[in-house]
This record gives sequence, C-alpha cells and structure tokens, in this order.
Amino acid sequence: FEGYERILYFIEHGGPPVGKPIHIRIVGSDDRMRTKLTDELEDFLGSIEGVKDIDRHDKLGKEQIEVKIDYDQLARLGLTVVDIARNLRIAFDGQVVTSVRYGDEDVDFRVILQERARKKPRYLQELYIPNRQGRLIRLREVARLETRPGHADYRHYNGERTTAVIAEVDKDIVTPLEVQKKVDEEFNLDRDWPGMRFIKGGELEQSEESIQSLGRTMIIAVVGIYFLLILLFNSITQPFMVMFAIPFGFIGVIIAFALHGESLGFVALLGVIGLAGVVVNDSLVLVSHINSLRKERPKEDVRRLVAEGTANRLRAILMTTLTTVGGLMPLAYGLGGSDPFIAPMALALAWGLIFATPLTLVLIPCLYIIGQDIRTGVARILRRRKSA
Repeated sequence: FEGYERILYFIEHGGPPVGKPIHIRIVGSDDRMRTKLTDELEDFLGSIEGVKDIDRHDKLGKEQIEVKIDYDQLARLGLTVVDIARNLRIAFDGQVVTSVRYGDEDVDFRVILQERARKKPRYLQELYIPNRQGRLIRLREVARLETRPGHADYRHYNGERTTAVIAEVDKDIVTPLEVQKKVDEEFNLDRDWPGMRFIKGGELEQSEESIQSLGRTMIIAVVGIYFLLILLFNSITQPFMVMFAIPFGFIGVIIAFALHGESLGFVALLGVIGLAGVVVNDSLVLVSHINSLRKERPKEDVRRLVAEGTANRLRAILMTTLTTVGGLMPLAYGLGGSDPFIAPMALALAWGLIFATPLTLVLIPCLYIIGQDIRTGVARILRRRKSA
C-alpha cells in the first residue's frame, strides 16, 4: 500500500497473552554500549533463518533540544547546572508569580517565554540567567544547544536502563528456544560487553511462568482429591489406588496431541487438570461398589467380588465415558462451529478419557487385589511375630 513501509499481522492464540516468541532485554547503564550491543543483536537475529519481523524499543521520537554545558565556563561565571535547568524550565513551562481573585475565582498569572521564542533555539541562546552576584549571563556563554531526535520513551528493568529487541519466528524452521541458545553462544557479555546483560522475556518467560502456575494448581487439585477420597473411603491407601488412573489419562493426552500435530499449550493443560477429576470419577465408582460388596459378603473370596463388582459397573462407566466424550468431540473438532481457544481443552479431556477408561477397567481391579494381598501378607507376618 502506498505510504506504508510494512504491515504486520498478529494472530490471536488461546490462553493468556504470552508476548513475542523472541523478546530479549539488553540491560546496562552505558547508553552508547547498550545501543551498539542492540545493533549487533538485531543484525545477528536477522541472520538466523526463520526469524522475522525484528523490532526494537529504542526508536527515536520527536525532535528535542539538548543543552551541552561547558562546565569550566559555568564555574568561572558563578552558575550551576541547577540554575540553567531552573531557568529553562521557567522559560518553557512558566512559573506562577502571583494570583488575583476575581469574584469567587482565583486567577494565576504565569511568566513564560513567548511561543515564537520557545520554538527557536537561537532565542534560547540569548536567555539571561542571573548568577550568584546578580549578574545576567547569556545561556550561549556557558552552553550550546543541539537539536536532534530524542527517544520515544525510556524503559527500565529493576532501575537500570534497558532496550528490548523483539521478533517473530517461523516455528517450522526454528523454535524460540533454539534462537535463544544461538544468541547465548554468539555473545560473551562478560568478556566483550562488561556491564551489559541479557534478560529473556516474551513467550518463553511467560510460558514458563504459566506452566509453573499450572503445576502448582495441579498439585493442589491432586491433594484436594486425595483428602476427599480419604473421607469417602475412610482409608489412607485406597485413594492412591483410585488416583493411579490419573497418569494414564495424561498418557492419552500426550499420544493424542502427538497424533494430531498439536502443541500442548496453556489451554490444553487446563483441560489436563480437569481431566484428573473426571478420570478419578470412573475409578471412584468402581472401588466404591467393590467396597460395598465386601461389606455385604465379608466371607466371600475377594477375587470373585472384584470380578462381580467390575462387571456390575462396566456399563455405567462406559456409558459415562461415551456420553462425556460424545459431548466433547464436536467442540474438539469444530463440528457445527469451531472455537480455536477452547478446542485444545476439549481435545485433551476427550482423548484422555478414551485412553484412561479401558486401562481403569483393567488396572483398578488388579490393584485392588494386589492391595488386598499385601494387607493379608502383612497381617500374617504380624500374627507370626505376636505368636513367637
């Protein structure tokens, strides 16, 4: 398009905003060295295949006037930097010298340079500044004025000046992690750039924070499920048996996303957390029914009761899973309308259940019998020790 240098398109993805794939802050107090390092980093990123749309945050803004002070002359004429700064501020911003009350309103009177004088540096050069002896000194006698583009903004990281370089990547060619490794290998900051350091941000930093937050949430969810199951079963060991199905749901999610060529992103991991509670439901129904049969017939063989309980609850577990998966599949595959933000969550829940349910029907009865055999063996050993 005429009048445009370039047009960038940003594609929205599910989950929280994670920033650019490449976001490197160059932190350091030396402005000249930081700018030079930023230039070299920008050139290096441009040489990496797959890195595109490189941008930086130290772009120049509007024209500004810089006051270059001759400190020796300033001292000889009895002035200070504060004197110059104060008078320039009054010249440009003005200063209220008095106020007059008109009726119910106080009107301030401000002294300020005329607009035409503020716009032209040559008028400022003739600005008179009183020194300590009361003598008026022209600004041009102690300083010179230079007009140049100023920075659009100033950015800081933990109190230090910083410049950021950001870029997009073609993930079919290179990943953000690979680019970060190449940058670390190329630049030896301790040797070549003393006082400078790189702070990595953007997608990598925020994704790591999101994953850590989800990890803590997952731990809290598992602990909460465990204590609820303790109250239900009145047992410390049986909740472990029920929760043993959770990892198999995770395996199903990993396999499903690998087959679909999807990345296990933030929203998908939210679905994994929800999957933990849904998968436990099937195991809970099965173990609770087996416990009820054992209370009704305590003298009957445990293996027979486990087989009977599994057969009794087979239809209920399968129907629960099938109805849940049937409701999730249209959302996961966009049947009748798609939602790219929620689809990964539905995909994780559906395929996690598909993989976990058959394993639950086989694994939980086996674990139940193994647990009973262990308890029986421990009880025999204790009886022998008492009798001895």
